[in-house]
Amino acid sequence: MKMLRVWMLLVVMLAACGDGGPGSISGQVGFFSGGAGAIQVSQKPFAQTSETDFVPGEVIVKFRPGVSLQTVGSLQVAGVELQRVEDLDTQGMALFRGVAGKPQTLEVVQALSRRADVLYAQPNYIRQAFKTPNDTFYNFQWHYPAINLPAAWDIEDGTSRVVTVAVIDSGIVGAHPDIPQPILGYDFISNPQIANDGNGRDNDPEDTGNVAPGVPPEALTGYHGTHVAGTVAAATNNNRGVAGVSWGARLLHIRALGVGGGSDADIIAALRWAVGLPVSGVPNNANPAAVVNMSLGGRGTCAPAWQDTINQASNQPQRPIIVVAAGNSAENASDFTPASCSGVITVGATETRGFRAYYSNYGPRIDVMAPGGDITIDRNADGYADGVLSPLKDDNATGANQFIYQFYQGTSMAAPHVAGLVALMKARRSELTYSEALDILKRTAVPLSGASCTGRPSDAIPADFPTLSSSDCGAGLVNAQAAVSAAGSATPSYTLLLNPTSATLSPTPGSSVDINVSIARIAGFSNAVNLSLSGLPVGINGQFNPSSVTGGTSTLRLQVSGSPTPGTYNLTINGSSGSINRSVGLALTVGTPAPPPSVQGTVVFALYVAGNDIDPNKSAFVTIAQTGQTAPYRIENLAGGDYVVIAWKDLDGDQDITPGDYLGGYTNADGDLLLVRPTASNVRVPLSVVQGTQNLKLPGPEGISLLPSLRQLYRR
Repeated sequence: MKMLRVWMLLVVMLAACGDGGPGSISGQVGFFSGGAGAIQVSQKPFAQTSETDFVPGEVIVKFRPGVSLQTVGSLQVAGVELQRVEDLDTQGMALFRGVAGKPQTLEVVQALSRRADVLYAQPNYIRQAFKTPNDTFYNFQWHYPAINLPAAWDIEDGTSRVVTVAVIDSGIVGAHPDIPQPILGYDFISNPQIANDGNGRDNDPEDTGNVAPGVPPEALTGYHGTHVAGTVAAATNNNRGVAGVSWGARLLHIRALGVGGGSDADIIAALRWAVGLPVSGVPNNANPAAVVNMSLGGRGTCAPAWQDTINQASNQPQRPIIVVAAGNSAENASDFTPASCSGVITVGATETRGFRAYYSNYGPRIDVMAPGGDITIDRNADGYADGVLSPLKDDNATGANQFIYQFYQGTSMAAPHVAGLVALMKARRSELTYSEALDILKRTAVPLSGASCTGRPSDAIPADFPTLSSSDCGAGLVNAQAAVSAAGSATPSYTLLLNPTSATLSPTPGSSVDINVSIARIAGFSNAVNLSLSGLPVGINGQFNPSSVTGGTSTLRLQVSGSPTPGTYNLTINGSSGSINRSVGLALTVGTPAPPPSVQGTVVFALYVAGNDIDPNKSAFVTIAQTGQTAPYRIENLAGGDYVVIAWKDLDGDQDITPGDYLGGYTNADGDLLLVRPTASNVRVPLSVVQGTQNLKLPGPEGISLLPSLRQLYRR
């Protein structure tokens, strides 16, 4: 049994019964109506932890305004000493590191989150490249005519003005003859093992690719960054290989993904450097990017450090436009980072028919779609699987034969189509902003029907896959010619932006959540925008304040007024102003009411208190076999003396008292443990959900830990 960590209870009074001889303790255990139980601790802050890996012992902390990082060189938290190893911005965000395993790292995060001087704390999550590798020049790039790109090149091919595009990914194969020179960039991977190049951060963004003895192939990069960069701006019109979307963009190769992926701290540093923000210990970027592509991500709604950094990046003088991949899990993109963040363009993937690719994430957070391919089939009968073709390297070949071209599929391949397209739009008009680019891309896109968004017929889509609507694929497939043409002049308009981009509500009546709706006004647009909402489930009300916006923002409050059916709903926020109508999707998840808890399997302990210790030989326990919310218990053959009564249900079966388990003790009204002397009856033990972790001890200068006794008894 693993070390148990639970909340702290203090004994402040005695409850003695009986004559002190051998006897029993009996009573009721369960979930009593009106009983608050004895567990009052902080909620576990990151529900996605079980699905998103993170670096053990590393925590990203953002301090509140007024706290200088220079005064916080180290922290003592939850028994761990943390050292500040990197400042992630100039406004109080830093990476701290200490010796700790994953469970202890989560405890440190919880403890830091409760501090008054901390705005937020989170693990240093690991993000992965979105890709599906495949097997093995312009004639095979079906994906460019699919978005009307050749017609866009007739207007702007990217050579009229240099636009810097940062590709934050696995680095670059700099010697590939189809990658434009010179090679600019930086390696932000701080861990040498992940970097696989013998060192940490340096000025060499070269991808180490598939050479790492002993490392499984799925953990290697597959030269992902080179493939992505080639789609953005491979050397074009040079009688070699493939074309890029932009013929003249300046590529900035920023290495943040290595063996097994990359950490949030490294990717955040890479994003900061890409747009010209300072990064501790790294020379300033002399070529700040106007466009950033991030074909990477992981599960979980937008983590605060991500949103904070995106906000800072977006406020740089060049107003960079950030494009991200939606993810390849065929799930709701609102559940992935950075796809779910505000202030980015989130891109889903299509295949040769213009249907949503079977793997592409979907839902209200999708802004637009772009070709990502499907390597399971050759629908266009060109003799090759229908992936996206771009430069790569073959480590099994030598000399010039190493530099190959290969078909990949994924939203990782779709995003650089849009990043390259935005570079063409910026080449046409350099002052183009994020809001304007988003508005143009959405209003010129070709909508997918509900059937084409669902993606059938396709053998790769399971029978139980949900039927999607048109809006689940955002505004649709980008139209490069129309977008580049529209970018030539600034047209008064507006677009709607949400923060956060998704919402979750408990089904409990009165529960509410607020969404900030921003009216991003373009080219002097100043008219009032009238807001409305559609798609609400029965039992939930929505109200805008104000509903007619003459300024910049409105607040949408969603509130439970009845008994809504649990599930995920795609809401649409509509804006109207004269002849200009705009909309944006919002994913609303209504939680499932927890089933009535059962006491079956609950263990009730009677722990014998002997001076400053617990005597396990005189302690005992019983396991409840009955179902229902309450049940009687009786612990017999107890020696005379003082006992504490503790009940625990190991709900997740991990033999550890962890958040989500049920725990309780015999206490007074203030939640303080009471001592019990056999024989005693009517000893009621209320259970409640463990929501945080601390040590369970008895009072005294040092405190008597109940953990060894619980452990020893549980093993019997």
